[in-house]
Formats: sequence, structure tokens, C-alpha cells
Amino acid sequence: MRKVVFFHNNLSRIATDPRDLLSRFHNYLQAAKDHLRDPELELNLLLGGIDSNIRFDTLKVARLSRSLLSQYLALRSALYRPGQQVTLIAGDNHLSLLICLFAKARKTNIRLQISIHTSVGALLNPSNVSGKLKLKFILLSVRFVDNIRVVSDSDLENLRKAIPYFNGQIFIAPVPIEIPKAALDRKHSHVVGMVGRLHPERGIAECPAIFEELRVARPKSEILLIGDGAERAWLEKQLSSFEPRPEFTGSLKQSDIRDRWPQIHVLLSCAPTESYGMALREALVNGVFVVARKNETTELLQVQFPDAMRVFTSTYEAAVFIEDFFNQEFSPDMVLAVRQAIESEQDKYLTQLAKSWFI
Repeated sequence: MRKVVFFHNNLSRIATDPRDLLSRFHNYLQAAKDHLRDPELELNLLLGGIDSNIRFDTLKVARLSRSLLSQYLALRSALYRPGQQVTLIAGDNHLSLLICLFAKARKTNIRLQISIHTSVGALLNPSNVSGKLKLKFILLSVRFVDNIRVVSDSDLENLRKAIPYFNGQIFIAPVPIEIPKAALDRKHSHVVGMVGRLHPERGIAECPAIFEELRVARPKSEILLIGDGAERAWLEKQLSSFEPRPEFTGSLKQSDIRDRWPQIHVLLSCAPTESYGMALREALVNGVFVVARKNETTELLQVQFPDAMRVFTSTYEAAVFIEDFFNQEFSPDMVLAVRQAIESEQDKYLTQLAKSWFI
């Protein structure tokens, strides 16, 4: 089996809570041990910008200093073992990837893997200078990359068209979600929730109009917004006159979000594009109906789960769908079918991921 090294030069820059990230890698490792039937597999994580109070049980984690030179030397040391085959995973496609490229250099025993967790379509069509520079760097870097992980079939096809010269492997392996094992046990509510970043690209601008339409149809409906971002202050101002007053929680750890799902009856997503739709799937496995803006990903999800999801093309339509779901119950049989379908899908992806790392 190959040695696997994950490198991220500064975890403080990412939106994911470090504890959630480490929990995710713990689950990756356990899945790899199960799928490859090798209990001795190890993951080596080299991480910068991580809280010294965070503890690890099953993962081999090295905390890195802030010095880029020190990080580079630590990574070189972790990679170079005579005769050993290594998979090196870049934690982001910016500075972490650049350091990985230098550390790999021309070593043929090192397989370099990057991940694209955002929509490839959106990535290839940046709307600002920063996005264009990031895209240029990625397109230059892929010539020295061996594997690329994406999160959906459409992302895979779009990327293949964009980089026909790429000779490595492109494979699908979205971030898995936690699927509850307990039976569905929730009280009926009139709460519509949003979960995720409050940024312009998530379609936040049309949320007030949807909530206004909903308030007309159901005055006592409640609004719960989980997440933070550049548009939070603007959205709070737009909804300041609403009664009951909307609840803004800010960013929450995954464990805290799990505790909030039973409160929500319908999840609203206004994002014009989705890569995998992680929050949408999390809602469905927790027995929460979903109303989402129409795009390629949400249309496919609606086909897969037609009784639990609707896609909209206008704010009025979104409000109508939410109101309709307020009159329905997410049955135990429905949630069981959703969980089984998504778990089967995830098992396939986790097997692919384990093979790309260790074999």
C-alpha cells in the first residue's frame, strides 16, 4: 500500500471547522480500512494554522509552523523514503498546491492529487480578477498533477473538456455526509431554514422576496439561518421587520448543525449552481423537505427524490413549494429510502477514494 500524506499550509483560512475536517479524515481512514480490508492503514496529515488544543486519536498529525520554508522542509522530509510509493494530497489549490509541486519536483514515486469541491462550471467562468488568477494557476498546475478529485458527473465532464491534455485520472468522490442511524423522530414545525455560506454566489439576494411571499401565505412561519458571510448584515437588515424575528446562528460546527435539523421543516437553497449539494442531502437524510433553485444538480436530486424535493424558477414558485411542504409530513418510509440511496452512493465513492490514495 502507498503512504498517504495530506498537506495544508494554513487551516485557519478554510471555512470548515478543523475538528470537522479531522473527523472527516478519521471517517475516510476507517472507510479505507473497511473497503481495502487492511486495519494497518495510516493517514499522515501535515497541517499549518491548527489550534494546539485540538487532539487526535487515530490520525498521525504533524502541526506545522507558520514559516513556509519550514513547512516545505517538513513536507520534503515526510515524502522522501527510498523505494516508498507516496500519494500526496494538496489541501487547497493555491499555496498548499504550490508547496506540494515544489516538494514533489520530478520524483516519480510521488502521486500528486488535488480536489475540486466547487462547481467546475463556476470555476471555469470566474466573475472577478481573483477568480481568473486562481483558474490560471490551476490550469497551469494540472500538467504536474496525477489525480483530480471532483464531486459530480457534470463536474467530471466539464473538466475533461477544459483540460483535454490531462493524462491523469479524474474521478468522482464528493465529501460524504453523516447518515443518521436513529429512526425519524421530529415534531411538525413551520420553520424554513437555510444552511451554508451567506455569500452573493449563493443567491442570497432573492431570499427576502421569497420570505415576503411566504409571510403572506403563512404569517406564522419562522426563519432559521445557519451560516455566515459577506451578505449576513444585508440580509439581517432586509428581514428586520419580520415577525417572528428570523434567527441567525452564525457559523456552526457540524455537530451543532446536526442538533438543528429537527427544528427545520423545509430547507431553502437559492444557489444558482451546485456542485454536489451537500447541505441538500444532509437535509433529506434528516427528514427535511428541500426547495432549491433549479440547476443541473438540483434537477437530478428532484428526479431521485421526487416526494421530498422541489426546484423553483421564481421567488413566487419557491414560496408556493415551501407552503405546500408545510402541509406535509416526511414519513419514516421516505427517510429510510433516502438514507439507503445516499448511503449506497457514498459507499461507491469512498471505495474509489480509498483506491486513489492507497493503491
